[in-house]
Amino acid sequence: MKKNWAAAIAAVLILTAGCKQTADLLETDKEVDAEVTVRSSPIPTPKVEEPKTTIPLTTTLKMTNDWTIMGDFNMELTQRGKKDRIVLATSAKAKNGEMQWDDSQYWTLAVIAEDGAYNLFSQRMQGYVYMEANEGFIRGVSTEVITAYIFSGADREIRNYIFDSDEGVFVEEQMFSTAEFSTGGINNLYSTIPEYKAK
Repeated sequence: MKKNWAAAIAAVLILTAGCKQTADLLETDKEVDAEVTVRSSPIPTPKVEEPKTTIPLTTTLKMTNDWTIMGDFNMELTQRGKKDRIVLATSAKAKNGEMQWDDSQYWTLAVIAEDGAYNLFSQRMQGYVYMEANEGFIRGVSTEVITAYIFSGADREIRNYIFDSDEGVFVEEQMFSTAEFSTGGINNLYSTIPEYKAK
């Protein structure tokens, strides 16, 4: 009887140990499955190309003669054999050697050609606009590029403007925007970009 009892206890211990080992294996399998799930790469979503913003020639320049010219440069852009005038202007006035900034002011970045104007950027905003005229080499071809740096109270943007001679328009391309990572705007705390001084 004692032998039977001892054999029964031994059998229970072996079965229990066997169950525990099986449970351990099952837990290991779960961890392996979890690792496989984590490491699997998601199916890439195809990138949808957004329609290009184009700026056509117009007979209206979106500024008046009493605006303050902040930038003025001549270069051939519209490929008509003559230099075009790039103008950056604001409705803010200069007084006693200081710029009189309001809560917001109008800004215009335009290309003035022989037969009209291309209003690349025109907006009332709080902040500043800077521009560059560049000669870039796109796929080995010399290409004139106007770059606008737009620093408003809530956002920062960089835009490029390139003339499309086939269509007779400037094409705008947004290079950077803080809206990509800041849904509620951005408060500028410090910058080394100099403020405009009156000319």
